[in-house]
Amino acid sequence: MSEDWWDVPGNPYAPAQTRSPASPEPPSLSAPIPQEGSAPDQPYTAAELLALEAATAALVRLDCGLAASSRAVAAGWTNRMAIEEAAASARLNGVLIDTADLRLLAWDSLDRAPDPDLAQALPLYDLVRRIAARHPRHLYTPRRLAALDRTRLTRSTGFSLWNGAADDVEAEERWAVLQAALAPDDLTRLRAAPALTGAAGFLAHWHQVRADRSAGAALGRLLAAWWPARQGLVTARRPSLDGPTFEGSDTFVSPTHPAFAGGPVLMPSIGFLGHALEYRPDRQEGWLLAFLNAAIRSLTRGEVLLRRLRVAEVRLAEALRPRRSTSRGPQVAAFLLAQPVVTSGRLAHALDMSGTAARTLLDGLHRDRLVLEISGRDAYRAYMVE
Repeated sequence: MSEDWWDVPGNPYAPAQTRSPASPEPPSLSAPIPQEGSAPDQPYTAAELLALEAATAALVRLDCGLAASSRAVAAGWTNRMAIEEAAASARLNGVLIDTADLRLLAWDSLDRAPDPDLAQALPLYDLVRRIAARHPRHLYTPRRLAALDRTRLTRSTGFSLWNGAADDVEAEERWAVLQAALAPDDLTRLRAAPALTGAAGFLAHWHQVRADRSAGAALGRLLAAWWPARQGLVTARRPSLDGPTFEGSDTFVSPTHPAFAGGPVLMPSIGFLGHALEYRPDRQEGWLLAFLNAAIRSLTRGEVLLRRLRVAEVRLAEALRPRRSTSRGPQVAAFLLAQPVVTSGRLAHALDMSGTAARTLLDGLHRDRLVLEISGRDAYRAYMVE
């Protein structure tokens, strides 16, 4: 009889086979998706795993890049991305505006009266900056979130925390919806997932409880943007800056510029530019992959902007190298980097210069192609660095 007889499957006389402890069963790569109504053991698809890995790596890489950048570059990045996020969020709300027009309007450099859509988007930009100025631990409780709308000292004209909410929503209904959207049990369940998965799940939950109608879809997207910082994946706050060099827009009067606080690194609305049909957080199927792909696109845009600002910082430092002890070249370079829109009047006021000196300086930088002229005017010009 062959010696292989003992190895025949089903042989009742074969000795029991024991598994070697040195070769354990390889763990499964599947992980649960913490979305409302989904099965607790529902695995990721291969596409979702790849997108989650790429988005998480891009998020951490961008956060480390901002942490390693100068304060002026970090402030300028936050200010510029806030404008783009507001314009993209307005588009998702059905308000089509030009980002360049919103930039000029928000920084008091638009030479015409804004159209109704542009005027409607300006409070949304103030909402982005206001939420970006907060610490994430102050945003995920209904009482603290609602308190932001009652603050008058730092509130600009036309500002509303509930931007885009339905007009027929009563205060009691909004409060009940906020309690459902920010229920501690649901937030605890989302915190058990990876940070970006939790952000996608939070936005889906925000729409499921109809908070997009009662409190506004834009607010839900901003809370989802802060979720990775709440999870500890990225930095929540950065060192603060003081002084008039980094004064904020006149449309947002605040003792603390949002760039000082750091702001969220993830800007989800930007990722849906050109992919608005994929923005369906009310649909469970395919939403996680759509959100992760949008996060990758948004973070890619953020990395490109950060690289451009770093290159501009080197070029400005070379062009404005101090030639005497009283030179204000470094302060001018920091101001140009931090502000998304610069005019001669704003530069002269911030650095205590004469208007003629500020205009001459900006015209020279424009001739050297270190700044861009964005107003299209022959007088009262506006410039930007990117």
